Amino acid sequence: MGFITDIESLEWESVRPDVARDVLGKPLLRSEGIKMVLTKILPGGGFETHRDAYGHLLYFLEGSGIVGVGSEEFSIMPGLVVQVMAGEEHFYRNNSGKELTLISANITVKL
Repeated sequence: MGFITDIESLEWESVRPDVARDVLGKPLLRSEGIKMVLTKILPGGGFETHRDAYGHLLYFLEGSGIVGVGSEEFSIMPGLVVQVMAGEEHFYRNNSGKELTLISANITVKL
């Protein structure tokens, strides 16, 4: 069964404080094999370089910064989509003075 959520009614929660600083999220979907989160990174915040046992799809909505996957780095801009494979080293950071917003999907199933 589907659902409808007013995203404004959800509280911002700290995301992965073990590898992130000043990263907050609102869960959009938690289902078998996939988790989607509306994520905001405060100025100067972001994820350290790390690896996860699951893949990611990152869709950047607003703001700017830098994202790294493996040995490559890219400038973040609205509309940028980044796929990270399970076990691949990655990071992203907000190096601007404004919030960075994205939708992050964590994928634990083979698509």
